[in-house]
Amino acid sequence: MAKLAAGLRHRDWDGPALAGSSSSVADSRPADHAFTCRPAVFGDSRQIARFTCTAGEGLYEFLFDNLIPFVGAADFLTLAVATPRYPVSFSNWFVAIGDADGSIIGAANVFPADLLKHDDHAVLPLERRTHIRPLLELQDWGSMFLNALAVSERHRRCGVGARLLAWAEDKARQAGLDRLSLHAWADNKTAVDFYTKRDFVPLGVAEIPHHPRLPHVGGSILMRRNVSFR
Repeated sequence: MAKLAAGLRHRDWDGPALAGSSSSVADSRPADHAFTCRPAVFGDSRQIARFTCTAGEGLYEFLFDNLIPFVGAADFLTLAVATPRYPVSFSNWFVAIGDADGSIIGAANVFPADLLKHDDHAVLPLERRTHIRPLLELQDWGSMFLNALAVSERHRRCGVGARLLAWAEDKARQAGLDRLSLHAWADNKTAVDFYTKRDFVPLGVAEIPHHPRLPHVGGSILMRRNVSFR
């Protein structure tokens, strides 16, 4: 199940970089965009699954929809996030909480990329596994993998994504890993530009054939940034 989440996309690309690891934004932010951050908890699983589906830009619907009648991608992902033994477990997520209403407005998931080597994705039909195999196999082994970074549309350009990215880098340092890696759809220019401006460089492209249920062009780009130990 963990490896099936290895293609998450990243949906905030626009918050200004924040220095350090403060868990809240500056007081100058508009009141309705103020936020704090905290580690995710079990009760966040359903909301995190919804962010995951949004970030995947169709990937998870392609993988999980119609496997079981009346069970959609968000249901599969909720189970995975709620299960402690999976890398996509809530214990490996960090969430941003909007001060205005207390709801989750952004979330990020990281874990060592090498954990993907041990995942079993036999639950998927062979056709779906084969279609995304290039994405699953193209990884920067030995790095910390930023599996997901998603921010609600209303709260983009408010520094949420930058704060979550800073957390991901901190987690890499804590694990003694000197690189942070991620995947981004090549046709999501906004995401690619966001990471390029933050010193991520492309390492390769997973060529994913066009499919009516996964209509991306150009494949999935593996990107990496070195992590400094300070």
